[in-house]
Amino acid sequence: MSIGLMSILRPLELDPGSPKLARAARPTGWLLVLCFLLCVWEPLSLALSASSSIDAITLGQPGRAAFLAFRILVAGVGVAAGIAIWNCRAHGLTLAKTTLGLSAASAIIRYTWFPGNAPPDLRLPLASLLVGINAAWYAYLIRSRKAQG
Repeated sequence: MSIGLMSILRPLELDPGSPKLARAARPTGWLLVLCFLLCVWEPLSLALSASSSIDAITLGQPGRAAFLAFRILVAGVGVAAGIAIWNCRAHGLTLAKTTLGLSAASAIIRYTWFPGNAPPDLRLPLASLLVGINAAWYAYLIRSRKAQG
């Protein structure tokens, strides 16, 4: 029975791309942490913030709805980047860099226009911290030899 299932699933396997990428090992170390953050942390963060802002959207606040749509876009690109990096795809790094830029923009928007429960004197430090973390990951992707293949 398992042989029949394998013959059905075999055509669904993705083409590994270039032979260099096919021989590449799965990401380890910091790149694995980045995959986790992109595929797990960002969607969970989105789910928590979306669940707390659903009432604002239903009350007719188009700014909140637009920002939630932007956060969904950021999370979606992030998950695509994490999966691409996990599968050793060359475009995964480009997607991850794009996600990091969008995530930094999201942090700035979140703490300037939609601060939520953040105290006024902590909004700028929180936004700066998140932008700095995204910049550090971006710098890691640029400088890392392993991330470049």
